[in-house]
Amino acid sequence: MFFDTGFGIDFREDHLILTYLKRYLTKIRLVDYGVYPLSTSLERDERENNIFIFINEFILRNHINKKNISISIPREKVVLRFIRLPATTKENLTKVLEYETPRYSPFEKGEVYFDYQILREDKKWLDLCVVFVKKTDVDKYLSLLKTIGIIPVSVQIPSTSAINLFHFNSRTKNKKTSILLEVGESFSEINIIGDRGEWKESFLIPIQREDKELRIKESLKKIEIEDNLSEKRFFIFGLRADETAIRTIKDANNIEEVAVPPISQIDIKKRDELPYQIYSSIGTSLSGLIRVKLNINLLPLNLRKKVKRIGRKPILIIFIVMAIILSLSWGAGVLFQYKKTIYQLTEEIKKRRPSVEALDRLKKEKENLIKEIGEFEKIREGEISKILILNELTKILPSNAWILNLRYKAKEVEINGYAESSSDLVQLLDRSPLFEKIEFLAPVTKEKYLGTEGVKEKERFKMKFKIE
Repeated sequence: MFFDTGFGIDFREDHLILTYLKRYLTKIRLVDYGVYPLSTSLERDERENNIFIFINEFILRNHINKKNISISIPREKVVLRFIRLPATTKENLTKVLEYETPRYSPFEKGEVYFDYQILREDKKWLDLCVVFVKKTDVDKYLSLLKTIGIIPVSVQIPSTSAINLFHFNSRTKNKKTSILLEVGESFSEINIIGDRGEWKESFLIPIQREDKELRIKESLKKIEIEDNLSEKRFFIFGLRADETAIRTIKDANNIEEVAVPPISQIDIKKRDELPYQIYSSIGTSLSGLIRVKLNINLLPLNLRKKVKRIGRKPILIIFIVMAIILSLSWGAGVLFQYKKTIYQLTEEIKKRRPSVEALDRLKKEKENLIKEIGEFEKIREGEISKILILNELTKILPSNAWILNLRYKAKEVEINGYAESSSDLVQLLDRSPLFEKIEFLAPVTKEKYLGTEGVKEKERFKMKFKIE
């Protein structure tokens, strides 16, 4: 099912890229986009909070409907393989690939999501592109989006997003092979598109800033062994696609023309040079608006949208009644009766629909309550009472010490506050039968404060300990 708008969330290791597309008759417009840096030095909670703020502000600014949202995960997180299998495996291809997961990836078969695309096939062979990713890598993004109320319709990778956008903008068949080079902060990726539009190969190149030119040259030389690069069309894009990268490609094999990929079919509302830098991100949001060439989706099967079956039974009844009436008679009387029957059935459907919807809501509420009860039971059985922890701390801490903040997670407690002597606290906590492995999380500092007896000085501490 296709929509009139598409919202793409492109997660990168060091950036978050948001794109919003709208379809106007035969034209698709890039209405808005945003590129948000994400420092890798941030703690996970702070990083996720920044992502939460960026996405929410973008949605509110553009009044975005959350029904058609696609996401893209970092290319570095996935294993992409081009595989040839016998044509006889086509009927059970999913089971075959699941069984062969350890052979084609470094993962065990139970710990991955995967999807595939048949690129070419004949009577004997199937040529596939298969993408494997660890479940935990996808689940962390889905869990984060769930807090915003988002369930995406697809989980893509930058490679397929860029190729889909490239095909959408390449209206004529070209006689030359095309090479798409995306240059990022910590990686480059080379995708080779054959002269018939087929995806032939993909190379992921981890790089650092200082060795970017060398690594790109080495990768191009590897491709040169199989083919003549001087006869190919080169397209460069990505957040780090600059003049240095273009010069590197030209010098590597005496390539005359290096261009940005075509994007003429997308109406750019903001007139600047950024769209080619976020080329693959635009392709992420395109998949819900058109029929794309590469439809690889790493979203778990249980979260994919299914065809609603509500209303099929009344429609079937209507068709049966229509067939009976038309077979018995013909004429004005039949037409009148047919309209009357349609009206009655429609009214009956309208009357019963609220009851069916109410029953569905009750069923979902029941399932959610059962799930929540189960989660509370697990918490109750697996964790020690927080009241017991607070009571123990109240008893053992001296009256001249106080806690500003307490955090308890996974049987580990973090506290910070003030005390006359922080080192004495370690001994007091260590004597408790409830606590163990006490250690400071930061250097102890002395701070002055104004009390009832004038200016005093206390030690500021931050420590953690485990529950025995």
